Amino acid sequence: MKKFTVGLAILLMGFLAACGNSENAEEVYQKAVEAGENMESVEMDMVINQTIESDAMEGAMEMEMDTQSSMTIDPLAMHQTGTVNMEMEGMPIETEMEMYLTDTDFYMYESMSQTWLKMSADMMPTEMMNTDQTAQDQLEMLESFIDDVEFVEEDDYYAFKFDGEGEEFAALTEELIKENLGEETFADLGVEISEILEEMTIHSMYYEIHIDKETYDTTKVMTNMDFDMNAEGESLRMNQEMTATYTGINTVDEIVVPQEVIDAAQEM
Repeated sequence: MKKFTVGLAILLMGFLAACGNSENAEEVYQKAVEAGENMESVEMDMVINQTIESDAMEGAMEMEMDTQSSMTIDPLAMHQTGTVNMEMEGMPIETEMEMYLTDTDFYMYESMSQTWLKMSADMMPTEMMNTDQTAQDQLEMLESFIDDVEFVEEDDYYAFKFDGEGEEFAALTEELIKENLGEETFADLGVEISEILEEMTIHSMYYEIHIDKETYDTTKVMTNMDFDMNAEGESLRMNQEMTATYTGINTVDEIVVPQEVIDAAQEM
C-alpha cells in the first residue's frame, strides 16, 4: 500500500508539473512574435500545388511550384531556386527558376532563353512576391484572430489551426487570401479585393502554423484554399495547397549576387 501511495504521489507530481509548464495560446503567440522579431535570416522550402478550372478552359490547369530560398532580413536579400511544373489542356510545361533579390535589384533567370534579366526590386512579379513571406508575416496575420483559432500542443511544437467556413471567419479568410494570393495580384487586374470577395464562394479554408517548443521559432505553415469565383460572367474554381518549412534560422551567411550574374544580366 505504501509503494502504491508513493507511486501515485510521484505520478500526480509529474502531472501537475506538466500542467504548470503548459502555456496558453496568447503566451505562445507573444513569444513566437518576439522570436520572429529577432530573426535575422532563414532558409525556406515551399511547395505550392494549384488547380484552376474555368468555363473558358478545356480541362483544368494544374501547377506545382517547389522552391528553396535563403533570406536575410536586414539587409534584405534572397536567393531562390526551384521548379514550376504546369499542365494545361494536356500540355505539360516544366520550368527551372532561379532569382536573386536585394533591396534595390531583382535578378531572374529565364530558362527558356537561358538569359539572366535584371529589373528594379519593386518590379518583382507578384506571384514571386508571395513566395518570400517570412514567418513573421504569417504570425502578424493571426494577431487579430488569436481567440478564434484552435491551439494544440504536440510533442515538440505548438500549433495554431484554423478550419473555416461561413461568415464568422470572413475577415480571417480575407487576410489569408491576401497573404497567399497577394493583394497586388488583384491590383494588377484593376480590381479591389473586396470586389473579388463579393463574387467569391469559399468552400473551405484551412490554415496551420507550427511553433517550436524550445525556441518559439515558426517552423512550418500550411494552407489549403478551395473556392469559386465569378469574373465577367465566367466561373472559375481554384484549389491551392501551400506548405512552407522554415529552417536554418539565423544561420544564413551574407547573400551576394554573383558577379557573373551581374555581368550577364540584361536590364529591363
